[in-house]
Amino acid sequence: MYIGIVGAGFTGLTAGYRLLKLGHEVTLFEAEPTVGGLAVGFEKTSWQWSLDKHYHHIFTSDYDIQNLARKIGHKFIFERPNTSSRIDGEIFQLDSPLKVLTFSKLNILERLRLGLVLGYLKYFSDWAGLEKYTAHEWLSQKLGSKICLMVWEPLLRGKFGDYYKEISLAWFWARIKARTTRLGYPEGGFQSLADKLEKEIQKKGGKVLLNQRVQNIDHTKILSDGKKYEFDKVIVTVPNIIFSKLAQAIDRDYKNKLDSFEGIGAVTMMLELSRPFFSTGVYWLNICDKGYPFLAVVEHTNYMDKKFYGGNHILYVGNYLPHSHKYFSMTKETLLEKYHPYLEKLCPGYRSNIVDVQVFRAPFAQPIVKTNFSKKILPFDTPWENVYLSNMQQVYPWDRGTNFSVRLGDEIASYL
Repeated sequence: MYIGIVGAGFTGLTAGYRLLKLGHEVTLFEAEPTVGGLAVGFEKTSWQWSLDKHYHHIFTSDYDIQNLARKIGHKFIFERPNTSSRIDGEIFQLDSPLKVLTFSKLNILERLRLGLVLGYLKYFSDWAGLEKYTAHEWLSQKLGSKICLMVWEPLLRGKFGDYYKEISLAWFWARIKARTTRLGYPEGGFQSLADKLEKEIQKKGGKVLLNQRVQNIDHTKILSDGKKYEFDKVIVTVPNIIFSKLAQAIDRDYKNKLDSFEGIGAVTMMLELSRPFFSTGVYWLNICDKGYPFLAVVEHTNYMDKKFYGGNHILYVGNYLPHSHKYFSMTKETLLEKYHPYLEKLCPGYRSNIVDVQVFRAPFAQPIVKTNFSKKILPFDTPWENVYLSNMQQVYPWDRGTNFSVRLGDEIASYL
């Protein structure tokens, strides 16, 4: 069969790779100049490795992407970095049961309660029974308002904004279930892994058309940059709302379903520094203090060696925001001015160490997964015969990410 795939993120790349191995002909359409989707990266001439535009890592439990990397001969590096939270002006490492038991902001009974609840979620497997609850309500009941307000509400609010009280407990369960203290990163960065997968696709005779913005999908016909293509089957890996815009002639009821899915975007600032930002070696810092204009600060070079980035230190400042938020249109200079007073609190004098500032934006980076979301998820099949949907809004209860993008690519390839 001749199969067209719209989108060359990890779902599209994995599906293409698997289908080629099954003997099909494959063409991928990618609007950007490089493959990788939300894991896309960039590289400077003085660097040995590429750097993700939006910070990524995997867990030791993320077997799908590890198996794929192993098959194409790409290595993952696993380390145990420091993941912490800033609470009431102090930094606490809370990334293991032992660390939770030493959390001084709670008394011993509260620490045990927190540990037991997280342990329950870690080893509980029937997520379907949890999705009728919101994470906020359930955590408030099980942990008490003090712990919820101190630790979990700020993170839910920072991740989902105004939706923070509506997010499914099943999604939160999946975050706890999959999480490990050892984290993995591909040699050369996620862009390097995506590029290797692209090369494997091309070796097998597949086509990857970059800078090819699809204008229209009509059954198995694709219009891309004014050129018409026709396939036996088509896989669409872009978000639902984009598919809705591309498939103008599709069934109206289905189109309304596509449009009903909500999501928020990501604004990520990258600071290249001549000196470390965190003197204590923190890799990931969740911001639980009120008033901060960002959710997380991630010092990538406290995880991967600075030698890969010209000897400089890489710091991400991360945010999840509605598409209409003013940060999406701010210049990097204006955004840094907005962030500066808060970054200064975390590292006084950091500004004199800045070598470069970049800002990257993704308008759709996180689905809004409310209670009973599984009943809303659209299947692979669409109203058009031989046209299939496979995207991040189908990985629930798992969180969107490279591992589950790979799993979805495997699943859609097998489904065809």
